Amino acid sequence: LNDVWGYVDTNGGEHALVGCANGFSYVNMSDPSNPYEVFFIPGTNSVWRDLKTWDHYAYITTEANDGLLIVDLSDLTGQTYVYTEEFFTTSHNIYIDENGYAYIFGADTGNGGAVILDLNNDPMNPTVAGVFDDYYLHDGMVRGDTLWGSAIYAGVFSVIDVSDKANPSIMSSYPTSCQFTHNAWISDDNNYLFT
Repeated sequence: LNDVWGYVDTNGGEHALVGCANGFSYVNMSDPSNPYEVFFIPGTNSVWRDLKTWDHYAYITTEANDGLLIVDLSDLTGQTYVYTEEFFTTSHNIYIDENGYAYIFGADTGNGGAVILDLNNDPMNPTVAGVFDDYYLHDGMVRGDTLWGSAIYAGVFSVIDVSDKANPSIMSSYPTSCQFTHNAWISDDNNYLFT
């Protein structure tokens, strides 16, 4: 396994979205002592997958050549999904903000910054809203109009204005110890960044 994300369905049922070496597993966790797999979607073998949700859809990235996997979680047969390579074929990480924008980090496009996808109009067919490509971002999170990007090879985390998705701009950058910013997360009150 490589990553896990929680999902609560419309009936309050708790589920684990699990990145496996060979695909994506949707696991019912309503009875934590008796979890069971509801469905599995195979993918190219990889030690790395990352996943997040928007509404009742899961978005899964991988460092394998699968592009972006989009799964409709309202279909418990696991048959409503699509693999798309329209935007990239490999990527390292994904974050989805509270406004329905997915930020794909470390993709095989340009410098591997952040490909910004709009999920609002048609979640199964997102569109490109913009690209931040000043340098490679290994990880990131977004709150409001601010992207907190981890530029692992530049050795900084950057505060990036994404209010205009088509023209993201760096507001400031801060070095981290060992000049190797792997990841960053902002506190709930926006006063502290953990990296």
